[in-house]
Amino acid sequence: MSSVLHLANTVDGCVIEREFTRYDRAYHDKVQRYNDHLGVMAAILRRFSEYSRTMLASQQLYIYAKWLARYTAYWPRLDDLVEKLESSFDETDQSYVARQSEIDGSWGWQYTEFHHKFDATIVRLHELASEKRAPRYPLHFLEPVSTIPKMQAYLESLLISDVAATGRNQRDELGSVLCCLAQLCFKPRLRNFARENVQGIALDDAYIAAFTDFLDDIQNPETGYWGPWYSSDGDIHRFDDLSYTFHIVSYRKGNVRQWPHIIRTTLDRRDAEYPLGWLSRGQFNNHNNYDVAKLFRHGWPHMTPSEQDFSSGQLDKMLSWCLKHSMRRDGSFVFDGQFYNSLESCHYFGVSFLDEVGYFRPRKRFWTEKTFPKAVKTQHQVIARLNEFCADNPSIIAAKWKAGTDLHLVAKPSVVPATKTGMTLDRRDMPRWPRFPASADTLAGSFKND
Repeated sequence: MSSVLHLANTVDGCVIEREFTRYDRAYHDKVQRYNDHLGVMAAILRRFSEYSRTMLASQQLYIYAKWLARYTAYWPRLDDLVEKLESSFDETDQSYVARQSEIDGSWGWQYTEFHHKFDATIVRLHELASEKRAPRYPLHFLEPVSTIPKMQAYLESLLISDVAATGRNQRDELGSVLCCLAQLCFKPRLRNFARENVQGIALDDAYIAAFTDFLDDIQNPETGYWGPWYSSDGDIHRFDDLSYTFHIVSYRKGNVRQWPHIIRTTLDRRDAEYPLGWLSRGQFNNHNNYDVAKLFRHGWPHMTPSEQDFSSGQLDKMLSWCLKHSMRRDGSFVFDGQFYNSLESCHYFGVSFLDEVGYFRPRKRFWTEKTFPKAVKTQHQVIARLNEFCADNPSIIAAKWKAGTDLHLVAKPSVVPATKTGMTLDRRDMPRWPRFPASADTLAGSFKND
C-alpha cells in the first residue's frame, strides 16, 4: 500500500467542497442547479412508483446522474445523461434491463462506470445463487478485480481521492466495490456459487485472504472505522464513514478487529452528521439507524454493561422516532428526497430498521426484553402499504421479506420481452426476482443514497 505522509482523523464535507471549488470555481452554483433539476426527475420517478410502474432503465440513469452530480464535476457528461434520463420516461418497456448483457456479462445496461455495473450485478448473482442457475455469459466486466494483483491495484487507485486535481470524489466508487467484493468473499452461499459458476474472477482462498488484508490495512487504528481517504494540501486525510463501517462489519459477521474502538466511536458520534455520524440534517434517519443497529448487534458481546445500557437507550429512541415521525398512521414511510434514490428504497430501510431491532420478531430483540403490543397491527399495515407498490420491484420484495411476508405468495414479475436495436431477448435470460433481503438500490446503492 502506498505510504501516507500525514494522517488526519477526519475530513469534513466543507473540505471536499473546497477541493471541488479548486477544480471548478463555479462548482457550488453549478451543482446546486443540477441537484434541483435531479430533484424534479426524482419526483417523476416517484410518480411512476405510485402507479406501480417500475422504470428499470430510468432508475439506473437517475442513479448514474445523481452520482455524477454528487461525486464529480463532469458537467458535459451530466448534461448528456440528464437528457438521456428525460428521454427514457417515454420508453414504456424497460424490461431489457432485467437481463444479463451478452457484451460484458453485467446487468448494468445504463451504466458505464465499473462500480455501478458491479452493484447492479451483485443483486442478480444473489438471485441466481438462490435459484441455482449459472449466469448465461462470462462476467468480463470484472476484469479490474479479476486477480489478486489487479484487485489490489484497483482498490489502491480508489482509496485516495485528489478532488482538486481530478474533479472526482471516489468515496462512492470505493465503497461500492468494497461492498460487492465483501459479499463475494464473505457470504458463503454466494462465494461457493461464484467459485463454481462465475467466469471472470479468481475467487480462491488466496484472493479472499488478500482482500481481507486490504480491509484490515485501511481500518483506522484510532477509531476502528473505515472510510475513504483524501489528498489535500500535500497531506493525506482519512474519513471515518458509518456506511463503510456498517457494510464491512455486516458482511464479515462482526469478525473484525478493534471492537472497543468501533463501539466508542459509534457512541461518541451519535450527534454528528452522516457520513461521520448518525444524523441527517440534525435528525434521525431510518437508513443510518439501521446501520447503527446492525453495528450494535454485532458489537453487543464486546460492549461493557454500561455501553449496553446506553446503546439500548439509543435504540429505544430510534424506534420511537421511526414509529412516531418517519411512519404514517397507515404504515407508509415519509420520503426523504435528499437521502433515498426511490420511494421503494425509503420503505425498504424503514422496514429494515424495524426488522433489525426485532420489532416484528421477538427473537431478534438482542437489546431489550420489552414487548411491543402494537407490532402485529403495525406489521400488517406496513405489508398492506408494500403491496400497493409494483410487485416486481426488488426493493419491495426485499422489504416484504424483512416484514415477514411469505415470498412464495408474492407475485412473480410479469416481464414482457422487449427488442432493442441489435438485441434479441430470450426469456431464459430473464431472472426471477430474489427471495432474499437484497435490492437493486439497497446494496451498494444503500451506500450511495446519501
